[in-house]
Amino acid sequence: MEYFYFLFLAAEIVLGYFYITRPGRLKYKMAASVPFVAAGIYLTVISGRLTFPYALLIVGGLCASFIGDWVLKYDLFGMKGLPGIVFFALAHILYISAFSVRVPFAAYDLWLILPWIGMLDGEIFLKKKLKIDLGATAPAVLIYAMIINAMVILGIRTAVLTINGGMSALRSAVLMLGVIMFIVSDAGVCLMMFDGRTEIKIKGKAIKLDPVNIVNYCGGQMLIAASVLV
Repeated sequence: MEYFYFLFLAAEIVLGYFYITRPGRLKYKMAASVPFVAAGIYLTVISGRLTFPYALLIVGGLCASFIGDWVLKYDLFGMKGLPGIVFFALAHILYISAFSVRVPFAAYDLWLILPWIGMLDGEIFLKKKLKIDLGATAPAVLIYAMIINAMVILGIRTAVLTINGGMSALRSAVLMLGVIMFIVSDAGVCLMMFDGRTEIKIKGKAIKLDPVNIVNYCGGQMLIAASVLV
């Protein structure tokens, strides 16, 4: 029955295509978010993991992301997209909680602070280099960056420490790729929201950000949803 997951994946591809070909239409973006939420719930139910904290926290993160997609268009307290930022931050906190449940922390994990600081420094450097003006939203974006960086690092940690070979190795790789794709999509969203960019140039070739973002975001969420089977 787990193979029905691929039907949700197919639906994600179709709905993502509709969004890409109709940019700026919120209803298509919301529709594209339905399959990854449905996939997470479905896999949790059919795998008998309704009492597993990891699966429930992952599903909670998927649902918080769905709400974040909806409210990202709103501003609050003069901060652009603040409601969406809050809900996506909540999603990452739920993912972090899931990872900590799956593989509890130990004292030697403190070394992970180093790559976390490195990621944050790199993001601040790129913000200054690209001259991105976050305006009043800067404090919220900084806090969000701190949270999503932790989510990515702990997601990779969980993936690495749950590799056992065979199918387990594949599922761990799926989780690792999922969290990386999520932060890649967020980088694109930041450029679009706060810098007004619709494309980036790589070796002189213009690449539209919207398709790249939706592929990485929905693809990453679908892979994170599949991790309930880890």
